[in-house]
Amino acid sequence: MKRFVTAFAASAALLASSAWADATAELSQLLQPLASISGKFHQTLTDERGEVLQKSSGTFSVERPGKLRWETGEPFPQLLVTNNKKLWLYDPDLEQVTIRPVDKRMKETPALLLGGKVGEIRSSFNVASKNGAFQLTPKSASAPFRAMEIRFADSGLPAAMTVRDSMGQTTKIKFSRVKANPSLAAALFNFEPPAGTDIIRDE
Repeated sequence: MKRFVTAFAASAALLASSAWADATAELSQLLQPLASISGKFHQTLTDERGEVLQKSSGTFSVERPGKLRWETGEPFPQLLVTNNKKLWLYDPDLEQVTIRPVDKRMKETPALLLGGKVGEIRSSFNVASKNGAFQLTPKSASAPFRAMEIRFADSGLPAAMTVRDSMGQTTKIKFSRVKANPSLAAALFNFEPPAGTDIIRDE
């Protein structure tokens, strides 16, 4: 009986590993053609009880490898920019920018997954596919989120993303007017603080 249980457990693990591999390959096939994407987003943050904490909207641009511009317009303007080496978080209301280097943990940020190296998905996440969506669970305990789900439109472009953090909060993002492989200016992924901006270096 013990031998049967051991064999069953091994078979189950092998099947799970195979399912993850298939889902990872499928997700990689969808992301691989997208060297760059841009569009608009609408984002809703809820707490563990499902109560809405904040709604926001703005525009985004992503370019492989690891370049991101995420600009929130409403209700509070904020700009996040990274060129895959350095990250800027700018708050125009506070006239303040925080600058920090991009490490492995930041590269696991959900939005950056869209512009990251496709080959790193397998090493960083367990991926499952269900009802037309991909569920990603970070392999690292230090990842900035607990679980993530990505849905694609019939066009093959990202349509929505749901992120759950360790505090029980859920962020739901809906993408619109998404463009595949637009030509994006290099200046989009660098940031020069306006004169008079307080600079905080988190290095």
